[in-house]
Amino acid sequence: MSEFLTVSLLARKYGVPVVPHVGDMGQIHQHLVLFNYIALGHPETFLEHIPHLSTHFVHPAEVSGGRYRTPQEPGSSSDLI
Repeated sequence: MSEFLTVSLLARKYGVPVVPHVGDMGQIHQHLVLFNYIALGHPETFLEHIPHLSTHFVHPAEVSGGRYRTPQEPGSSSDLI
């Protein structure tokens, strides 16, 4: 997370767009992209969704209509079953 925030802050400072790479499933990244949009004013961006591990999480990332659903549960959405 530290690297994500560092890159986002530097990108914001220099006006460079940020498009994060999720890797596996987007559990924590959905929160970080919301932070980029709400707190840092980055434009809305793409975030890949690869749901093959979603059955292993208490609150898996949800995508509806091509968009991540904003998590309503507390935490980082990374609690394992």
